[in-house]
Amino acid sequence: MDTNSSNLPDIVAATASEVRPLAATFRSLRHRDFAFFWTGNFLSNIGTWMQNLALGWLVLEITNSPFLLGLNGFLGSVPSLCFSLLGGAIADRLNRRKLMIYTQTSMMLLALILAVLTSFRIVTIGEILAISFLTGLASALNNPAYQALVPDLVGRDDLMNAVALNSAQFNMSRAIGPTFAGLALAWVGAAGCFYLNSFSFLALIIALVVIRVPPHPNHEGPSVWHAMLEGLRYVRRQRALVVLLSVPSFLSLFALPFVVLMPVFARDLLKVGASGLGYLMAGAGLGAVLSALTLATQANIERRRDLIVGSAAVFSLALILLSQAKSFAWAFFLLVLLGATMVGALALTNSTLQILSPPELRGRIMSMYNLAVLGLAPLGSLQAGAVAEAVGVRFALALGGAICLAYFLTLLFLFPRLGWGAALRKLDFGISD
Repeated sequence: MDTNSSNLPDIVAATASEVRPLAATFRSLRHRDFAFFWTGNFLSNIGTWMQNLALGWLVLEITNSPFLLGLNGFLGSVPSLCFSLLGGAIADRLNRRKLMIYTQTSMMLLALILAVLTSFRIVTIGEILAISFLTGLASALNNPAYQALVPDLVGRDDLMNAVALNSAQFNMSRAIGPTFAGLALAWVGAAGCFYLNSFSFLALIIALVVIRVPPHPNHEGPSVWHAMLEGLRYVRRQRALVVLLSVPSFLSLFALPFVVLMPVFARDLLKVGASGLGYLMAGAGLGAVLSALTLATQANIERRRDLIVGSAAVFSLALILLSQAKSFAWAFFLLVLLGATMVGALALTNSTLQILSPPELRGRIMSMYNLAVLGLAPLGSLQAGAVAEAVGVRFALALGGAICLAYFLTLLFLFPRLGWGAALRKLDFGISD
């Protein structure tokens, strides 16, 4: 009894040492408003991933065309290519919270329309493509405001943690959503997935209504057009920002379009059906969650440039290997690796850009990140769908991975000559530009 009592302080100390890292992992959720924002996004994104998978399956059932799968991805993302910079300029001039309420409500109504059309079995490929385009337009205006709002809710000290946890919730929803969708497709069909997505938007809309955002002075300039040009001129003068933005740009053009080809890959090559497709995409989400939570435990990260580009290079190699996968188990493992390295590249790029961005330009700079990640995705989806239609899905995946791998290995070799290390080294010591 006495021995146990004497060991009690050591036991308590050991328990506390285990709890502290866990608390540190979720420290940005101590901010009430960010916790509401994070939870609303998480629930909404589960619905979005359910709709994405169900929509891809529906397009394949209606058309049996890899090209139209790619075209649907193109139309859903092309507004980000055309309007991301405009969305960034608007986010720097208007109330970001109210802007998000309007865009989220629009996407909720579009999902409801798609659900009704599908449930009555009158939906056509033309209507699907139109709804994908309009949803993409609302998303293009929403995303820069979403990215720029995060620092307002947590501050600089918890920004890396907040970005990592945002990445974690996005990718947890990537794991959960497709898994639910694969099961829901068998039970309630595609229409049920679309109804659930429409309902899920309410979680984020309610969160946006109740959060309190610090006053954000509107950027008064001569016009939105001049505000866009001001942001572009600033980025052009910062070599570090240009190189950082090139990483998601190459991934979006050549590597990330693997997602739009996964329905064909699962059905025709692995022959695992809709539920198997859900589990495969859940594998990518699982890897992404593990990577994001690992990043969330880091208060500061050294050698960011090597981690960003190294992760992108490993992602590219894993994509080449996936293109040749013949078994479900091997494909699942590679998708876990793809999810983990994707987050390593994109989440670190995102947080680094936010830290390097002046507050008055953050919306515009993050709109360029969204342009790279989402705006170039339609071109990637279109080229991937066209190549897959012409010479097969395996070749399309391998080609995209090879192009990206060559670029990122070249970038690693050229680092000493790019002159962007000094800008990133400032982050390790909390020095602002």
